[in-house]
Amino acid sequence: MRSAFFLSGLILIAAVLQAAVFPGLLPPVLRPDACVLLGIAVLAFAPRETGLIAVFLLGIVADLFSSGRFGLLTVCYMLSSGIILWAAWRELTRGDVLGAWIGGLAATILAHALYIFIARRCGFELPIGQGFATTLSLVIAGAVWGLPLAYSCGRVMYSFGVVSPEVREKWAAQARLSAARRGKALRV
Repeated sequence: MRSAFFLSGLILIAAVLQAAVFPGLLPPVLRPDACVLLGIAVLAFAPRETGLIAVFLLGIVADLFSSGRFGLLTVCYMLSSGIILWAAWRELTRGDVLGAWIGGLAATILAHALYIFIARRCGFELPIGQGFATTLSLVIAGAVWGLPLAYSCGRVMYSFGVVSPEVREKWAAQARLSAARRGKALRV
């Protein structure tokens, strides 16, 4: 139930971010593909089933709000998240925000490169240069916005209790260590 409640709120937030309602005043090179960044963050912090459901649902949101070919971006999101899980599942699922950020950047590159490749093979008129220029701008925006999105997504997931047990224990141990350090510094 917690996962469903969290995912419904995440879909609403991703729809606002993907439709560029909130970052609408930013130049196009700084508008991130928020759905793939949030999807990989959920995949990194939540149990695997919840993460894959989130990637699929956020792929549908991205298709509805930013793609001209419905279904293709969702397939590319799922393929890229599968490739990332296959290649680096241990590094991704440790609960590190940096791993989620780098995974989001890699997923942005993979998803949009696959999108260009599959769209060209299916006969869609998609100029390669324009596609890679868009991918480059999404990677730049992901480098800027990916870390804050991954951090805030992880903290919201922790407060809802949606994170995996391993991540919860790691973050709780880090919080205890940080509190112990502050306590020692205050007593001295």
